[in-house]
Amino acid sequence: MLRYTLIAALILAAGCKKKPIDEPIVSAPVVEEKPKVKEVPPPVVEMTKNFSRVFFEFDSANLTSDGKSALDANAGIMGQYSDIRLEIQGHADERGTTEYNLALGQKRADAVVRYLLQRGVSTSRVKSVSYGEERPLDGRSTETAWEQNRRAEFVVSWSGDAPVQGTSN
Repeated sequence: MLRYTLIAALILAAGCKKKPIDEPIVSAPVVEEKPKVKEVPPPVVEMTKNFSRVFFEFDSANLTSDGKSALDANAGIMGQYSDIRLEIQGHADERGTTEYNLALGQKRADAVVRYLLQRGVSTSRVKSVSYGEERPLDGRSTETAWEQNRRAEFVVSWSGDAPVQGTSN
């Protein structure tokens, strides 16, 4: 039995010899391709500069006439450039509970979305989100600060790429 074990060990050892490598293995250099980014048309860049925040009255999600005017101009530009996408961010001042302010911020963002949809902007091009009281423009507890914090902000993106610009930048 010992003899068979010794013979098996010799056969295994002989079969496990490594062959020398004749040629070194050379890997091809990794070439990183830069993603192709569409050039943003000048009117889109101009639109992002002209986007203005939409402000709301206390405890309201109703658009003011100033807010509607700003949205009308931007809806017209969006009609010319189908690759523009918007994220509408709703905000509230610090008064009220966190839950209430998140809900109010969402109502404000949704009011902007509805208005844009009425102006012919496709639902696939807009989305809404609420930040409630979490991202104030002005952190003071004054009426002036609260007026600035009751708003909708816009993040504009082009062709689904990274944001171009917006009011929250």
